[in-house]
Amino acid sequence: MRRIVSRWWLAPRHARTLATIAMTAFAGASVHAQKYPEFPGANLKHGRSVWLGTCEACHANDVAGAPLVTHKAAWAPRLAKGREALYKSALGGLTGPKGTQMPPRGGNDRLSDADVKAAVDYMTAIVSK
Repeated sequence: MRRIVSRWWLAPRHARTLATIAMTAFAGASVHAQKYPEFPGANLKHGRSVWLGTCEACHANDVAGAPLVTHKAAWAPRLAKGREALYKSALGGLTGPKGTQMPPRGGNDRLSDADVKAAVDYMTAIVSK
């Protein structure tokens, strides 16, 4: 374990972020799935699936400075920018105000633009609830 930890800090920041996402996801994300609402409509159902598989790791567990989906106040300024701005950030990645990073597509390159947008729609449905 000591060898892994010492090398961890030598990795680039985005690699550390992705590793943190992966470790958090394996820590029982399916248990948390029951905590998050289901909404009607195919897009939101698909978005929930994508969100649980990729986004939940950070946005439900306070990882890498990601705003928790349960903190409406943290989302207010983001929602005020409009959905297109949220899509752009999710698709292209961003560096947060404290220097934390969200990789493009939440670090999951297998996601299509439609997948990412559906996940954003799902998150906005939660915080707008």
